[in-house]
Amino acid sequence: MTATGAQARSAGPAPDPVPGFEALPGQTLIKEETHTLIWSEPLPAGGRQVIKMYRRQPFYEPASRWLLPYRAEREHGALSRLLRHGIACSEPLWWRRVRDARYGRCDLLATREIEKASPLELLLRREKAAPDLTPLFRLLRRMHDSGVLHGALMPRNVLVSRPVDGQPAFHLIDLARSRQFPTGIAATRIAFFDLKSLLHAVGKEVPLKQAANWLAAYGLAESDTQAILAGLARHRPGRPWRHLRRMEVDVRLAAARIRHALGASRGE
Repeated sequence: MTATGAQARSAGPAPDPVPGFEALPGQTLIKEETHTLIWSEPLPAGGRQVIKMYRRQPFYEPASRWLLPYRAEREHGALSRLLRHGIACSEPLWWRRVRDARYGRCDLLATREIEKASPLELLLRREKAAPDLTPLFRLLRRMHDSGVLHGALMPRNVLVSRPVDGQPAFHLIDLARSRQFPTGIAATRIAFFDLKSLLHAVGKEVPLKQAANWLAAYGLAESDTQAILAGLARHRPGRPWRHLRRMEVDVRLAAARIRHALGASRGE
């Protein structure tokens, strides 16, 4: 499979044509689904890059384009914003739009592979006990302070690298569902969506005995901490509920952008 016919709009230097999964030796398939293809391959200067191919959904994505960029552009922008704030995440290299013979119209995103790191999900299943997630929740606070909502915050979307000083290093990845607000969203209802999603998924693998301490490290008030922990039993991770939460997020995002634009026009 070869992805060719790249359109003009892109960010960062990208090879032309963009190689497909079977084009070069050394490529490794990571995931192949109906709308997503992910593989890794060597970089010319050393290291590896992870390339995601997102197949466009014919109606939904063009219809929502007025509010949100396509997934590759959105993820590139969110990761770039996190890097500007010094927040550990996968480094975006480039993104572009292509037309592929097999997948049709697609978006491509390349990020630098984080070496010697594994998903938090595997760590939880292997150890059967929750590691100290305090640094992760401090990292999430910084992400929300920067105005970025992850949108799909699960243990599989957090990488843990080998400890250097005894403390694991956490890295945020896979921000295709992210939203960028014009101002910080920490400790707001929108940020709680990320926190509940992560805690619910972690709780399926290990006991949440330290959850209150993690949320305190995030910077939540005691009342908000208790409200989130009490609400975990009512949290619904299914697709219809996720869609409803995303609709609310998008409404609040549009309102936040309007308020920010009005404030800028008034010189506030």
